[in-house]
Amino acid sequence: MSTIIDSTAACWLAAEDTAAREERQAGWHWAWGALPAGVTQEPKLRQFVWDFHLDEPLADARLLIAAQKGLPVVWLDGQAVHESVDMLSGRAMQDLALGALAAGPHRLAAQVRVFHPFIAEPRQGGLAALLRGGAKFMSPQPADWRTRVLAEPGWHLGDLGPEWQPATSPAEEIDWLPMPAQPARLLRRAFHLPAKPQSAMLTLTALGGCEAELNGQRVGDALLAPENSDFRHRLLVQQHDVVDQLQANDNAIGVMVGDGFYASEAIGRGRYPFGAAPRRLWLTLDVTLPDGSTQRIATDDDWRAATAPVRFAEIYHGETYDARLEQAGWSSPGFDDRAWDEVWQAPTPSCTLFLQEGPPIRANLTLRPQAVKQPVPGQYVIDFGQNFAGWCRIRVRGEAGRTVTLRFAEILGDDGQVDMRNLRAARCTDRYTLRGDAAGETWEPRFTYHGFRYVQVSGWPGTLAADDIDGVVVHSDLPVTGHFESSQRTLQGLWHNTFWSQRSNFVGMPTDCPQRDERLGWTGDAQVFWPTAVFNMDVRGFTRRFLADLRASQRADGAYADTNPPALPAYGAHGWSDAGVVLPHTVWQHYGETTLIDEHWDSMERWMAWIAEPNGEGLWRARREVDFGDWLSLDAVSLMDETTPKLLTATACWGRMLGMMADMAVATGRTERAAHFSAWRERVGQAFVANFIQPDGRIGNGSHTGYILPLAFGLVPPALQQASADHLAAAIRARGTLLTTGFLGTPFSLDVLADHGHGALAVELLLRTEFPSWGYMVERGATTIWERWNGDTGDVAMNSYNHYALGAITGFLYRRVAGLASAEPGFGSVLCRPLLDARLGAGRCTQATAHGAIASSWGVDAQGQPWFELVLPAGLSASVVLPGRGARLVGAGTHRFS
Repeated sequence: MSTIIDSTAACWLAAEDTAAREERQAGWHWAWGALPAGVTQEPKLRQFVWDFHLDEPLADARLLIAAQKGLPVVWLDGQAVHESVDMLSGRAMQDLALGALAAGPHRLAAQVRVFHPFIAEPRQGGLAALLRGGAKFMSPQPADWRTRVLAEPGWHLGDLGPEWQPATSPAEEIDWLPMPAQPARLLRRAFHLPAKPQSAMLTLTALGGCEAELNGQRVGDALLAPENSDFRHRLLVQQHDVVDQLQANDNAIGVMVGDGFYASEAIGRGRYPFGAAPRRLWLTLDVTLPDGSTQRIATDDDWRAATAPVRFAEIYHGETYDARLEQAGWSSPGFDDRAWDEVWQAPTPSCTLFLQEGPPIRANLTLRPQAVKQPVPGQYVIDFGQNFAGWCRIRVRGEAGRTVTLRFAEILGDDGQVDMRNLRAARCTDRYTLRGDAAGETWEPRFTYHGFRYVQVSGWPGTLAADDIDGVVVHSDLPVTGHFESSQRTLQGLWHNTFWSQRSNFVGMPTDCPQRDERLGWTGDAQVFWPTAVFNMDVRGFTRRFLADLRASQRADGAYADTNPPALPAYGAHGWSDAGVVLPHTVWQHYGETTLIDEHWDSMERWMAWIAEPNGEGLWRARREVDFGDWLSLDAVSLMDETTPKLLTATACWGRMLGMMADMAVATGRTERAAHFSAWRERVGQAFVANFIQPDGRIGNGSHTGYILPLAFGLVPPALQQASADHLAAAIRARGTLLTTGFLGTPFSLDVLADHGHGALAVELLLRTEFPSWGYMVERGATTIWERWNGDTGDVAMNSYNHYALGAITGFLYRRVAGLASAEPGFGSVLCRPLLDARLGAGRCTQATAHGAIASSWGVDAQGQPWFELVLPAGLSASVVLPGRGARLVGAGTHRFS
């Protein structure tokens, strides 16, 4: 189990300045509105009015205001001070400069959205506000507002009639804060050691992002720490051996604390999405001296604090840095911090501190610009030739006070400038203000990251050259275990694009995308992709950490969240929450280890019981809370369209999980539970056949996914499997030899065809380059996998160009093109079933296993006939099944077949 860190070993220091503390202590009070009698469905907009009186003028007044689901317009005394038509802005807080306000009466009026496309319940319109002028605060209580729906035009100016009722407190607790982003803080402490220590371990974390320095040198190479988690329950802690950075006599430690994942916005939750302000630092430095005595330096009242040069840093929006504000030597001994602020302690959070045991986020790869262009004077557009997650490092020389701005995007517009429309509310902009160093300045951000191929740079002094900027690739530092090469452009492009999408989205959590205002741990994307992920990289520690977070946010009734951590109010979706079972099963199958099964077993039992309790007939009818179904299938007109019956897909997913549970129970010696889940699997299988499969093998409504899932999950009776597969093949041909599948059906499509005698069709689909296909993405210059088949033409709001879900088919390249599949858990033996199709061209593949590397290569001889070669390490055997031939057992060594 994960190691728990004793949080009582140090206190929590607030990483905020005095102004931020005053705003926080002034408080935020959410105001909500109830539906009037006779109105059964609330309109999409609600109106609020706050009439207030100032006894004396306010100079430089600021209004901080946010709405639960969006804020189209705000008026002060009849004048619009904020307007937005962005439906996706959601819970972004507005920090509005109002200037001077005279003494006397004033009216604040706001139009609030009740509907948001990605924020579901509760469907109530609500807002919170804080008015500040100097040291004076006004924070209206709910009853200070009047609210109504369906107000007539001009309502913000006129008298309020009886339809305007006092607002109320929210029906549900609102657990995010509409507070403005604050500059990062520097926290430091000097200390004395009587001798150079024999050992020293630094243990630190933050509610916010943190980066430590010891005696003027950065500690470690972990980035974006602490990594994202459900901070209400789990906070990750990193440890560093720092004995080489310490010395006898005077030492100093410094930590920069920014917003990080804790205080940044999260789609659907706003700022501070999983805990209250302020940002906080927790740290211990445990030293063992040569005489065996020990000394602990920890966060306490002896620290000092100051504002950092990082003026703004937010995960989605970017980082702003003013190098003129740097304080040389701030983390070194001898620095004069007498002008710095005294620190104050922050409340102890309720979360448990866990040692991060998996690889941290690192930057091990740097990309060079492939092109630098100037579409308009003074605006440089850099193309790195690869879509990736990370940021830019710049080397610049210029006058003090000049600001260089970098705007990041995945695509370019027709004018050659970056097109940021698909980023939605994410601003994805970094700014660096020069200090004027004649020797030049080098900078990269600390507390943000971007998903991009292109960056547009403005404000650059002189001419920007390719050597002035790097692309820094950032991801969880997982060992690469699989490599695939092909002479076939489409196959090589598919593997390359999938690998880079995995690299881009394995950033602490397995995210859906690295660029827009989402970057969530969608469990649906993860569960369909994991059978491919295990081939590409060693994901054991990464999975263990992800499952621990999934358990932490598991609902009391057993339902798993559809996003991990649960940024959206969505739980228990079939095909999404399945990740709680699919991931430990996949890790066991690929690596042969049952540790995760044992750690996660009780959680899986609760999840399976949640499904079974109301569905005794064997069909998953009840408790399908958010029914995504075969998400983004080709024929879907709107996002939630039922192109394949959702009862069918849900029941198929349930049947698959029950089979996995039975297998895992056997593997871990849970004999009684194996029998229990096998019986349930039989019940679900019988119900599925009775309700969805016809005597001639036709299934459901005839959709491609409707055939693929039951065939892949073993729900079709053996006597009907070939007929069903033939119907599937015919349906694919009838559509023009293309797939209409979405997130759920696509990953299994080619395996199902190849397993049932339609390998030639599987190859044809694999090599297809017309829309829709993986080759279509490759031919249009994609360097990562798109979210949608029509990513180049579809809805801008749903166009991520770096999404690994549709790349889940890449596991087929390893299994059936390269012929490297595990025949038993942990590659105890190999199942080698290459397709041997001349259209696949030549290639080779390697896969690391616990028994050593296995490899294969293939090609076409002079007569146009395909050949295949398999290389096995000592002690490993393989069952080789070639098209039209029986199985052949081979041992260690090199084996060639034609």
